[in-house]
Amino acid sequence: MAKYAGRRRLILRSPFLSRTFNTDKRRYLRYEVLDYAIIQSLDSFDTWQSVIVDIGLGGLQVRTRQPLPVGTICKLQVGQTDEATLNLRGEVRHCKPVDNSDLFATGVRFMPDTHEERMAIAEFVHGVFQRQCDLLTL
Repeated sequence: MAKYAGRRRLILRSPFLSRTFNTDKRRYLRYEVLDYAIIQSLDSFDTWQSVIVDIGLGGLQVRTRQPLPVGTICKLQVGQTDEATLNLRGEVRHCKPVDNSDLFATGVRFMPDTHEERMAIAEFVHGVFQRQCDLLTL
């Protein structure tokens, strides 16, 4: 009846029904956001300018004009309008070209070292969530 094909697609097969559903295996919800970040490789002197397009407690997705090497350990400096710059540590998990553009979609998994870094991530994500909730109640 049901066959799992690939990592994100569930294909149901029956004589009466044939549909494809996307399933997301993330542990945490993602929230859309539009923030600026500078990404710096900790292994080299490479630096990339990026825009954060979504974020969750486990990581974020950015858009860059250059591809980022998968496996790169990096520091992300997120510019916040109301507060000081947020510094996060992460690992590039995937990088793929965005269709019909000159941009690359890159997934970064957070790698906090301390409790304070985990709290900073949680507060930042909560702030994004809160702003979205506030927009819904207007």
